[in-house]
Amino acid sequence: MEKIWQLQSDFTAFMDSVEFVRTPKDLYEPVAYTVLQEGKRIRPMLCLLACDMFGGKFDDAKYPALALETAHNFTLIHDDVIDQAPLRRGLPSVYKQWSTNTAILSGDAALFMAYEFALKTPQSADCVSLLTKVMREVHEGQRYDLDFETQTEVTIPEYLEMIRLKTAVLMATSLQMGALIAGADEDDQQRLYDFGIAIGMAFQLQDDILDCYSDASVFGKVASGDIVENKKTMMLLTALDLADPQQSARLRDLFSGEIPINPQKKIDEVIAIYDVLGVKEAVERTMMEYFHQAFSYLDRVKLPDVKKLPLRQYAELLIGREK
Repeated sequence: MEKIWQLQSDFTAFMDSVEFVRTPKDLYEPVAYTVLQEGKRIRPMLCLLACDMFGGKFDDAKYPALALETAHNFTLIHDDVIDQAPLRRGLPSVYKQWSTNTAILSGDAALFMAYEFALKTPQSADCVSLLTKVMREVHEGQRYDLDFETQTEVTIPEYLEMIRLKTAVLMATSLQMGALIAGADEDDQQRLYDFGIAIGMAFQLQDDILDCYSDASVFGKVASGDIVENKKTMMLLTALDLADPQQSARLRDLFSGEIPINPQKKIDEVIAIYDVLGVKEAVERTMMEYFHQAFSYLDRVKLPDVKKLPLRQYAELLIGREK
């Protein structure tokens, strides 16, 4: 674990040295407010761990890692506008703290800054190419997520493809970028990319579970926000798959947005149905299938196990999280 803590410490110190606030301040202060919050910083850590395991140097990967973190935060700033989410990491979201217009402009500025950071490496062309591809994919996933809000029927395979694009590809690309910077061959880059897809899928499924079954003060978001916002998550889709006709009809009514009901009563009723159907346990099984699949890819990376241990430990930390 020492390697993980050291990389986290080094990256935090590096971020603190970067000048995020420029002029006009009203454009850049929200970027600094978001990027410098105490978040999990998973994407840069995956990049740094992948680079380190292949013998790369921290200084070679620090700006690409920062590019990934800044690009990720761009998506969060805009996501909170789309979802009208008042909280992010337990603090007011940018649109809530400033305004919707500011969130749109500052989110865009964060993305442009990410490209600036990606250019500060000898492998800048490859890093920018990977960043461009993955940001296009993330937007595809966001579009599917929006489409699901008005679709009457969404299948579990459709949902899994959406979260692959919206969440998993950025984690996978972070690993690929770190391996590329350290000079790993294309086969091992692909194995780490596949590892990242599987970990990202498990991570998002766990997020769906935590949204229903965690303390908002720990989770950092509004408790059961997905239920309140009628989101079609793996929890709901699994429930519909397991439900009898009466339970299915009630869930569809509750998520239609057409029934006047107190939000807390709605949350309580939905979770009561989930509990009866064993939805949490079913989604956890799928999550663990992805988790085990991930390690099968990591096992095939052509490095001694001791070199892969920090990344394995970090993945285990992610799946054991409470927020």
